[in-house]
Amino acid sequence: MEKLKSLPHKSLFYFGFIIVFIFLILSYWQFNRYQNNVSLSYDEINQELISIDEINLTPIDTYIKLNGSFSLIDYYKLRSRVHNGESGYHIVAIYRNQNNIHLTVNHGWIPLEYVSFELGNFRYGFEGFLLNYDIKSPVGQDDSIGSEYIFRIDKDFIQNDQNIYLSARYIHLTSNCGAGIECAPLNTGYNPPHMSYSIQWLFFAICLSIVILRKNKLL
Repeated sequence: MEKLKSLPHKSLFYFGFIIVFIFLILSYWQFNRYQNNVSLSYDEINQELISIDEINLTPIDTYIKLNGSFSLIDYYKLRSRVHNGESGYHIVAIYRNQNNIHLTVNHGWIPLEYVSFELGNFRYGFEGFLLNYDIKSPVGQDDSIGSEYIFRIDKDFIQNDQNIYLSARYIHLTSNCGAGIECAPLNTGYNPPHMSYSIQWLFFAICLSIVILRKNKLL
């Protein structure tokens, strides 16, 4: 306690270690994201045959075949999608079955300049993975009602825009994605270097700690 009272740079000591604590939190956050990315896998071997009534009861990331007949209602272009190093969109379509149950389907990728693709009614269902809808971050851009472009697959937004009610999950197609549309594998694309970011923030925390301790003659 006597040493703390006699510190030559008290403000640097207390404020500096608050910054160190923030750096450590950022390091842990990036490490946690790295672990989540490493553990993410999609099994295309074990496929489950389900009906649209079972979507809400089926676990996320399940590889499914959804039987039924579906009519196209509308579609969106999901912005900022990269495939094989090229920028483009994902085509996100809204379908309805004969019982008026609505479903969201991510068909896959098209390049920015490419406008010739085809969607239509599906008589034999879809094959792909069941995924949770995206959640808008506090700093994310808002989607606009009536626009064909979206920044995320947001269930609440699509329901409001289309005036419908959607199933709890959407389907990311792995085959029969549509004419002029490339199926977009879930385990490819840009993977941020979260481990490098984690090490970087940890390095900053260590360096700042050394500076604080040396300035206060504690090291």
